[in-house]
Amino acid sequence: MELKELYDKFISEGCNRFSIEGIGEQYFDDIERLEMNNGKWEVSYYERGKAQEILFSSADKQDAIRFYHDLVMKIQHWHLVAFTRSFDVFSSYRSRLESHGIGTIRNDIPGYLSGNDHVYRLFVINNDILRAKELFEEVPYVDEDIKVYGGGINNI
Repeated sequence: MELKELYDKFISEGCNRFSIEGIGEQYFDDIERLEMNNGKWEVSYYERGKAQEILFSSADKQDAIRFYHDLVMKIQHWHLVAFTRSFDVFSSYRSRLESHGIGTIRNDIPGYLSGNDHVYRLFVINNDILRAKELFEEVPYVDEDIKVYGGGINNI
């Protein structure tokens, strides 16, 4: 398997927590990344832009691809579907997903606009994001006030 094939497979499986040097968007935060360093293929864990730990190293590209494939496929890839202060909006998204056999994860956070502010977050796992995108016009749904006040959806 080549790197582009690996990348395409991950995308088709709904993987979002991976980075392959030179292919697709390049991520360096809270991610396992496949890259070439000093003549060796390495899989490293990156946090806040810096390599924290080398998980695998080999001069053999195919060994590295196999290791990385197995590692990434074991990860639970969360995809944000709704980010809202409205329990009704949250419930509507969750009900529709679950009525189509799509499992959901609720992971709320406190808001900071007022003392009682609450933000509901709804996630799906792995390639269920592809099914969610067929059901909804807008994925992820994000309240306007969250967009305005910098809700940080890129960090979720």
